Amino acid sequence: MVGSESEEGSGAVDSGSVESALDAVVEAIGGQRRTGQQQMADLVADALSHRSHAVVQAGTGTGKSVAYLVPAALHATQPDNGAVIIATATLALQRQLIERDLPKVAAALSPILERPVTFAVLKGRNNYVCLQKLHGAASDDDGSAALFEAPASELGRQAKALREWAESTTTGDRDDYPDDVDPRVWRAFSVGRRECVGESRCAFGEECFTALRRQEAMEADIVVTNHAMLAIDAIEGIPVLPEHDGVVVDEAHELVDRATAAVTGELTVAAAERAASSARRLVDPETDERLTVAVENLEDALRSAASSMQGPTRIDAWSRDVLLALTMLRDVFHQAVAEVTASRDATDPDAQAARQRIVGGLEEIHDIAGLLITFDRHDVVWVDPGEGRAPVVRIAPLSVAGLLRSALFDSGPVVLTSATLTVGGGFDALLGSVGLDSSAVAVDVGSPFDHGRQGILYVARHLPAPGRDGVPMEALDELADLIEAAGGRTLALFSSWRGVERAAEYLRVRLGGREDLPLLVQQRGDAVGGLVDRFAADPASTLLGTVSLWQGVDVPGESCSLVVIDRIPFPRPDDPLMAARQRAVDEAGGSGFASVSVPKAGLLLAQGAGRLIRSSDDRGVVAVLDSRLATAGYGRALRASLPPFWFTTDRDVVVGSLNRLREATDERGAKESS
Repeated sequence: MVGSESEEGSGAVDSGSVESALDAVVEAIGGQRRTGQQQMADLVADALSHRSHAVVQAGTGTGKSVAYLVPAALHATQPDNGAVIIATATLALQRQLIERDLPKVAAALSPILERPVTFAVLKGRNNYVCLQKLHGAASDDDGSAALFEAPASELGRQAKALREWAESTTTGDRDDYPDDVDPRVWRAFSVGRRECVGESRCAFGEECFTALRRQEAMEADIVVTNHAMLAIDAIEGIPVLPEHDGVVVDEAHELVDRATAAVTGELTVAAAERAASSARRLVDPETDERLTVAVENLEDALRSAASSMQGPTRIDAWSRDVLLALTMLRDVFHQAVAEVTASRDATDPDAQAARQRIVGGLEEIHDIAGLLITFDRHDVVWVDPGEGRAPVVRIAPLSVAGLLRSALFDSGPVVLTSATLTVGGGFDALLGSVGLDSSAVAVDVGSPFDHGRQGILYVARHLPAPGRDGVPMEALDELADLIEAAGGRTLALFSSWRGVERAAEYLRVRLGGREDLPLLVQQRGDAVGGLVDRFAADPASTLLGTVSLWQGVDVPGESCSLVVIDRIPFPRPDDPLMAARQRAVDEAGGSGFASVSVPKAGLLLAQGAGRLIRSSDDRGVVAVLDSRLATAGYGRALRASLPPFWFTTDRDVVVGSLNRLREATDERGAKESS
């Protein structure tokens, strides 16, 4: 049996045990031994045993998930050791771990462990159907009933279909629902943390989907969750995760953004109206009138403040009218909470649950109003004026580094890992953003792929630098030429929807609807899974998209031999939070652009470029249509953040390479079909 006591203490796992266990898993899944994978597994085991931290960049093809799951399983199954939390940024990786990787690892380790390794997934409460809301008799007056009053509408049809599914599902998990669902419809069947009355006071507590999943997680050796849950547990101090001995953060390049999003507060007039309306039956008439007036005053004050704004705008200090409106809102919602709480029916579970949902909504508005009144220099507050709707106010921490350091890293061993963590070849930007210093163990274990032989990085130095108007016409011409040379087989990534739309319009004209070069275009709100499947199935196709396609797309083989990136993905200049972080660095005597914008762009650029080489047989080109990557002073640091492709600015060399690659692929396909 693996594992033994060592100088690190009871429950430590020695390197020999890790090596033999990893070999067993790799053999069982039909893989190959990889030096980088073994190195990473040793680093993870060492961090867990020594209660230290490790930062590991593991390139595509390393077998990263197995490299951390094996030592995590060995550690968690040792006597006296606790569970290990695995936190991911994306649903796709979460599903991969639970449905594919962990079952294989657990089965392979079963013959050599003293007991089987157990695992579970844990998500936020609002990811599950609330049975009380589904079957309870009490109404919240939150407007959700209107969804069922117009069954012929799209929302009505969705609500009916979701109810039918909810009455038969065994998991209640939104991610198991087979169709897309509008957030308003899902909200009618789910509750947030504040709105839940608690399993012990709920008539459906013993059947509660959330409670059952949490119980499974409490008893598991490995618990898979997401960055948001990790942030809520650590930063906000709300115990949503089980007791554990260590944390592995995969897709760690996303940790700062996901943690920031998890603790960002939002105040909308619609949410305030909804909360006030739900309390109407349970508060005094005078309080009801004050609630209505407070919400109206808030809307008037925010509309007046936002009238001169051209886009999201940071607030350094509130005007008198907005401050008064926020104060009135906070105070009357506090009074409403007291009155609704006092009116609770102590015997009727349905009434209790409905009242708790009302209290939760009121408390959320009260708390965010309080934060907005008392914000200081450590917070960033901004107003999004909206287009044809009431303005939205948000508040976020200027930095989460200190919060992560004190709440996460000071609490136990943490491993951060991703295929892209370095900027300019170093870890300094990542370490600083999460609150670690240079004393942390940070290692790049490389990739088994030979990027210098398998891929070309081409920067179109001759093109004009991108402007605010979007993709230059010269860049669109270049894009079309590259697509034709590659024979399709192109994933084109854009930094904005405007870029996607302009490129799609141009290519439809330039390619003239050629059947041999089909065009797939991501639309706003599209689920990308189906698009990526169609792209992978048709090697001659070209897929245009933004945001969600920069990361997580895994299309090995002939369908993707060209990845085109329209521009360096610097943060938007009108992003108040990023602008505030840059300004804070500038005011401290540093360079906000170099410390904030360049690292942010470098990590996303590396993610986009990483879509090209997904197997040892892949060949192709990453083409960046932004001349600044070759000409600007920061271009060298950004290029050093990418996989070590062969670099050129020679257009003729690249077009010739793509032509030869296309011809070889077509010839191979012809032989296989004959």
